[in-house]
Amino acid sequence: MLAAAFVVLPGPPALQAQDGAGDFSLGNELLRQGKFEEAYEIFERLLRENPRSYAVFDRTVTALVQLKRYDEAIQVTKDRLDLVGDDSNTRIKLGEIYDISGRRDDAMEAWNHVLRQHAGNAQVYRRVAQTMNERRLFRESIRVYEAAREQLGDASLFAFEIANNYLAVADFESAISEYLDIIGRDSRRMSLIQRQLMNYDERRLYDTAILLTEERLGRLSPGSEADLSLRDFLVWVTMERGLYRRALAAARTLERHSNNERHAMFRLGRDLRSRGQFELSEQAFLYYLDIEEHPLLARSHEELSRTYQEWAGYLTDRNLDFDGAADSLYRKAFETVDLLASRFPRYDRMMQTLTIQSELALDHLKEPEKAEVYHQRMERIARNDSEMALAHYVAGRLLLFDGNFSMARVSFTRSNRMADGSEIGDKSRYYLGLGDFYNGDFTYARLQLRSLERQNYSWYANNALHLRFIIQEGHDEDGENPELLRYAGARYLYDTGRYAEAADLLAPVLDEPTAQPLHGESMLLLTQTLRRIHPEIAFHVVDRHTRRPSVRQAVGERLLWERARLAEVVYIMQQRDSGETRSAEGLVPAGLLPYSPSAEERFYGAADRLLLSADEVTRYYEELLLNYPEGYYSDIARNRIRELERMDREI
Repeated sequence: MLAAAFVVLPGPPALQAQDGAGDFSLGNELLRQGKFEEAYEIFERLLRENPRSYAVFDRTVTALVQLKRYDEAIQVTKDRLDLVGDDSNTRIKLGEIYDISGRRDDAMEAWNHVLRQHAGNAQVYRRVAQTMNERRLFRESIRVYEAAREQLGDASLFAFEIANNYLAVADFESAISEYLDIIGRDSRRMSLIQRQLMNYDERRLYDTAILLTEERLGRLSPGSEADLSLRDFLVWVTMERGLYRRALAAARTLERHSNNERHAMFRLGRDLRSRGQFELSEQAFLYYLDIEEHPLLARSHEELSRTYQEWAGYLTDRNLDFDGAADSLYRKAFETVDLLASRFPRYDRMMQTLTIQSELALDHLKEPEKAEVYHQRMERIARNDSEMALAHYVAGRLLLFDGNFSMARVSFTRSNRMADGSEIGDKSRYYLGLGDFYNGDFTYARLQLRSLERQNYSWYANNALHLRFIIQEGHDEDGENPELLRYAGARYLYDTGRYAEAADLLAPVLDEPTAQPLHGESMLLLTQTLRRIHPEIAFHVVDRHTRRPSVRQAVGERLLWERARLAEVVYIMQQRDSGETRSAEGLVPAGLLPYSPSAEERFYGAADRLLLSADEVTRYYEELLLNYPEGYYSDIARNRIRELERMDREI
């Protein structure tokens, strides 16, 4: 609307020293408030006093247009033309008023008149085309821009504006052709084009972009600057289209033609990882591991390790860790970063590398001896406070693993103080709270965790929030917190790899009332613990537990999901074992720690052994969907049912 285009401007300089300046500001405010009649009265008087002021004229006709008094607005505009001559801005405004009033032919004549009078002025062409664009006359705007190209003899003129107008009328082929011309001339404008295309969630647009880019590349000399720029664009557009394998292939070709100088595979590997395409991200980083002396060779080891870690975390966070897949990925992450440390002893990110090795050794391999070796090296090579913060953090993790909670607190506090707001500071604060939690100091734990909850950008904020929820759920007004103390002890045993002891500690929850504090959380931790010991044991325990009348009446979605996925794990294991009954030790997936025989005797009797069919596993998923049709796991459950049906057909 006309009002929106002008009311935000200050008064014209010619009025600033006059009494009319205050009236001008008042008129603008009235326009903003939609009081157009009152605004017109002010501007009409000011126009009589300042007939040559364009700003006053502009507000006057704006108020008239808002009042739909189009004929008066047109007459005021014509009067100004008679007064000041054939002013281009006034003539463009006349065309705009004509178009608003429905007189399209008169509008076009006014605009064409301006173009004829100023045929060599690029800015006049731009102003006319922009006015048409604001009136949503996109094709007419394109014709004006193209006329400017022809008149001024510059085929690249107004390329971005023309392309945007073609997009507005859904002429994707013409729009993309213009964009490709721009990229071929100046790759620095690619990001601007990408932002424009991202405004359109239109599959056909991206398909057109891919097709035309590939056609254009066929006409260019491989390795030329234009060729490399368009290949870079092709990688981006295939990623946005969700064609991740094609994007990987395009990036590989780009690397080859650029003599591995554009690092397209490295950038793509990180992008793929952020989108959850871990297998393809792995391929992207492996590309550099086959190129000796490449400047990204060492960093690619680190990024590949992160890919394996995030992949494993993705599986465990969504409870999709079938058949020990996460453990295998964590081991690959450790082996990759271990190889990095041995091949590149002077790697400039060695402190970060040693930190990753230590975390993997403690969290997943449960081998503190290895972490201690890495920590000793960290202490030797640390050069500044930020690196010392990492060393103190790893020292705290080692002390926490060993159960030395008081000394762990000292190390984490030092790390947090030296970290100066970095990610390692968040980690140190979280483990400070976790150490207090292990030790039964729930008040101190809650204080540490609260500071992290406010930092919603931190991954540790979610962990802190969940841990504080557990503390609140298990709070006892008498201060004894027996269930919370049991849960904290079991959590410490679980986190340090002592699964059989954790299971023994949690076993009473199977016979306790379901209304007891932390019953649900304790049962989930017991399920996770038993799965680490043996998935088949875990399945039978959870299955029996969910059939208890008190549990069946209000069974939670998470427990039903755990039961269903454990049933599928057992089914897969039994299929691989050809249905034969074997010892529990023989069925433990590779990478899991051995368990105590007493745990099997306690949780699992011979009478419980049975073979599961695909149909039975499907029924567990269906029961989850019946109870929670729109729950968190509903879509994943439906996908697992389809996958089971496919597997059953192949058997």
